[in-house]
Amino acid sequence: MLQEMAAPIDTPVETIIGVTLPQAADPKIQEAEKDPRKDDLALLVRHQVDTEGYPVLASHILAGRPVVPFALIAEWLGHGALHDNPGLLLHGLDDLRLFSGIKLDKEKKTIRLMAGKAIKADNTFSVDVQIRNGRHPDGSEFIHSSARAILTDQWISPPQLNGEADIAVRPYHRDLKEVYDKILFHGNDLRGINSITGYSDQGIIANVSTAPNPVAWITQPLRSRWIADPLVLDSAFQLAIIWCYETKGTVSLPSYAASYRQYRDRFPVEGVRAILKVNHVTASKMTGDFTFTDANDVIVAKLNGYEAIMDTGLQNAFKN
Repeated sequence: MLQEMAAPIDTPVETIIGVTLPQAADPKIQEAEKDPRKDDLALLVRHQVDTEGYPVLASHILAGRPVVPFALIAEWLGHGALHDNPGLLLHGLDDLRLFSGIKLDKEKKTIRLMAGKAIKADNTFSVDVQIRNGRHPDGSEFIHSSARAILTDQWISPPQLNGEADIAVRPYHRDLKEVYDKILFHGNDLRGINSITGYSDQGIIANVSTAPNPVAWITQPLRSRWIADPLVLDSAFQLAIIWCYETKGTVSLPSYAASYRQYRDRFPVEGVRAILKVNHVTASKMTGDFTFTDANDVIVAKLNGYEAIMDTGLQNAFKN
């Protein structure tokens, strides 16, 4: 690079370094292009997950097995988007899907964090990200989760509150010990709900804690600080479980979010208010929007189009 910069002004303007390119008619190349298993995502990190390296998983046991929280999966996807894009910030995740939970059926599981190239659109960049592990019998990739990350070069101002806090008209009747003992399955590390201020058929509101430093949960974290806040997000999903239990008599687990947007580099250390506004409910699914605000009612983050699967069979898994 230095030689090119110091070259005389009359030298060629382009320097190409490489080997002879293969002919497009090469049948091997054509076959590779037709292979549906090929994609544009590159491997960033091959990561081993176990309870020794992730002590926090001891607080997230379902049906007797440690399961990686959806909130921590979202954190990994954010890391994947930022990995090859230094200087950019994670503004959000779109189309955040959980296809298959990461369950530790054995002592260890290796996941692969994949990401595509950043694509510019107006003032943002989008990056496709996935978490994979192995292949299906037909050779296709086994995908645990996927999203499209939205990156920016500066923080975007948050929207204003628009009546979200008016949904919780009734005081909540259970203390938190009963909530965590009777309804939820989360252990000490993930007991982030501090108080439930109210609820109704339209939603529920609570004050929740922010996560400790990553080293409190993970022996060798991918980053020294969180990109979002997995305890805030997990506590929000817990609120959805509580709402489903109190209004529909069953519990739920997250499966999808249409969009997540974050408006500052970190969540307040004193915690946030989490507001769940329920939009639609069927016999098996609840959809809603989350808003997270600081002590001054300024929006820190929003998660819209959240979907949770409701199933009476989950209650047995919660307690085993």
